[in-house]
Amino acid sequence: MAKDAFQLQGNAAKIYEEQKIPAVFGPLVAETLKHIKISADDRVLDIACGTGVVARTITSQTTFKKAIVGIDLNQGMIDTAASLTASSGSAFEWHVGDATVMPFKDGQFSLALCQQGLQFFGDEAAALREFRRVLEPGGRLVFTIWHSPSPLFLALADSFRREVDDKTADLSLAPFSYPRHAELIAILSEARFQTETDMAISVDRTISDPVNDIPKEILGNPIGPAVSAHGEAVMQKITEEVIAATASFRQGSALVIPQRARLIVATRLASRPNVSRAARPSRQRQRPPRLPYCISGGPAFHSQVDAPTQHPAA
Repeated sequence: MAKDAFQLQGNAAKIYEEQKIPAVFGPLVAETLKHIKISADDRVLDIACGTGVVARTITSQTTFKKAIVGIDLNQGMIDTAASLTASSGSAFEWHVGDATVMPFKDGQFSLALCQQGLQFFGDEAAALREFRRVLEPGGRLVFTIWHSPSPLFLALADSFRREVDDKTADLSLAPFSYPRHAELIAILSEARFQTETDMAISVDRTISDPVNDIPKEILGNPIGPAVSAHGEAVMQKITEEVIAATASFRQGSALVIPQRARLIVATRLASRPNVSRAARPSRQRQRPPRLPYCISGGPAFHSQVDAPTQHPAA
């Protein structure tokens, strides 16, 4: 799969920043940070950084001795992150790159965060090995994954299925379709991480002006072009259907819809004693295919993956 498949088109990164960050990803960062301790001495990496909301929120709370580093596969996201922090001097450093092959030194960071990105990596084990490589011994990995689709995204998927096609509907649910929640702690352990925290958190996704903001929610995703190609009348019909389906979440003129995520904090363990490859027990795991898509949380960051099953942005 070519990396171009992951690129947002047109001004999607700008729409993502204007709509999705205040609606849900900003609140998700704030809720996440309540459960971790960060010091000025931390050397921070924001993986699948998107437009940089995690990095920007952290620096609004702590002044670090070293620049926070962000990396994302999507050029448009990194360009937006860089423009938003252009006046911050050397406080940030932004890179376009793949989560499984990052351009950083071994043990360069003490803290790595990945907001809504892990579910889009085709090979979690490879990604986690790379996260471990760039973390110092005892360094922390903090990440979130959506639990399940919120009522908003269920309503969107239903409308896409009626007005667009099944493929678009399935892709729209990708961020919420991680199939290996039950195995995740074991996967972390195999990658030499010790899980310290594994908990559910909840944030409200606030759609302040549904008539105008629901189209932005759609256009800020990789599925945006497929929907907009059907014309303004279809976009308007989808918006009307979603507003009707989520009417019970109306608060004044806004829709306020809860969304649950899983928060994990894990510590990088020391290396195992050297064992020859021939002496190691062979472990082979069947991995379900993963859709080549993201921008959720941060995320618009992916490694190159194989065939689709059920995964997009949020």
